[in-house]
Amino acid sequence: MFSLCRIAAVAAALVIAPAVLAANVSSEAQTLIDQGKPAEALKLLETHLDKNPQDAEARFTRGLVLVRMDRTDDAIQVFADLTRDYPQLPEPYNNLAVLYAGQGNYEKARDALEAALATHPAYATAHENLGDIYAALAGAAYNRALQLDKANQTLRHKLALINQLDSAAIEPVPAAPAVAAAVPASQPAAAATAAPAAAVPVPAPAVAPVAVDKPEPARSEPAASAVAPVSESDRRALLTAAEAWAAAWSKQDLSAYFAAYADGFVPEGGLSRQAWETQRRDRISGPKEIRVELSDLQVESTGADAARVSFLQDYSSDTFSDSVRKVLDMTRTPGGWKIAREYTR
Repeated sequence: MFSLCRIAAVAAALVIAPAVLAANVSSEAQTLIDQGKPAEALKLLETHLDKNPQDAEARFTRGLVLVRMDRTDDAIQVFADLTRDYPQLPEPYNNLAVLYAGQGNYEKARDALEAALATHPAYATAHENLGDIYAALAGAAYNRALQLDKANQTLRHKLALINQLDSAAIEPVPAAPAVAAAVPASQPAAAATAAPAAAVPVPAPAVAPVAVDKPEPARSEPAASAVAPVSESDRRALLTAAEAWAAAWSKQDLSAYFAAYADGFVPEGGLSRQAWETQRRDRISGPKEIRVELSDLQVESTGADAARVSFLQDYSSDTFSDSVRKVLDMTRTPGGWKIAREYTR
């Protein structure tokens, strides 16, 4: 269902020598992948990247090799780093979305695809994948509703239609991912105007049931013995801050909602703070009504003036409903506890 892009070598008459060398390395690595030698391709790319760490094309190809080797968390890190260093390139966002979807993390997949479209609105692959993500989210919501109301035949019909759409959209995986055009690493800005080539779809997991308990890739939880426990006063303050954030969201009070975030808050999925705020304004202001309820709240210390609040978040509006395990990494500020990082498990 979801399409994973692949970069091929690009040679042009006026490309400087280092970029040509980079293209040759990526092309040679791609040939090794096609020959079923991903370990050799990875060694080749890592040797090259030791001397050329900012070669975007080689880094991208390394991410594809890691996907082929089923090292999903490592591949996610590669593509996430590319979105940070080259935010104008849409393909890394798309590939992040494919990998997040494979983990059942459809919200993060959606955010990554919207970031891709923010950089390249004409990216057809991202538009198609975004439609599949929304279908997956709808299927997940229908499935949860059916678990609560097993006699609802309308829900069964809707879920059957979503599953039919899902199975019809999946195509066989080719021997190697499809080729998409890329700009040499020495010219990253040019990629923002170059239309990506077509890509062959890669199947995603079935819509239902949806796995929402996957841990964040490449993140390790702090050891319990390394930090002091949360004091009772801080615990109450953290819970109050989380509930106030949810209440502001429910009331569609944008000022109070954004005030819950720290100045240093960095959105997930490679979005800039400005793009994230624009996205959140649209999503919060759009529905006629919103209800956000938190349950099973847990608090733990993660360091000096830092703590983590995790909970089950039930979201519903007039157009959509969802239930996810949410985590807020909080930081103490002069204005109270604020959100430094927000993500789903």
